[in-house]
Amino acid sequence: MKKSEQGKARRIFEQLKKRARKLIQNPDRTKDIIQQARDKSFKNEGPLSEVWHELQLMFNMVRDWIRGEYQHAPKGSIIAILGGILYLLMPFDAIPDFIPVAGLIDDVYILNLVIKQVRSDIDDYREWLSSRDVHEM
Repeated sequence: MKKSEQGKARRIFEQLKKRARKLIQNPDRTKDIIQQARDKSFKNEGPLSEVWHELQLMFNMVRDWIRGEYQHAPKGSIIAILGGILYLLMPFDAIPDFIPVAGLIDDVYILNLVIKQVRSDIDDYREWLSSRDVHEM
């Protein structure tokens, strides 16, 4: 990915984080966005393979945070994740998604950026899920 495309992707992502800040005020709409992104991710599992597992965790983490079941993640992390998810849903971003395979390169770039920013929160969520599974047995 070219530096100019990276810069454009980052600028779009920053704008989407502003949108995400408002979106988390509407749990039903947020759940709809998560489902749309989950559907898109399953249709594009191959091109998204680099971030696939973390992406699924992030979907679940935002969903559980919105439901009030998981409140350990800072609001800023949820906003960053949701901003990345909104980026994934944008058909016309730094590299338009209608370009086969290449159209998701910028999406993976932004999702990797989000993963790096919220890595410890994802790890905490993974640990929380594991402890829940043990307690539910």
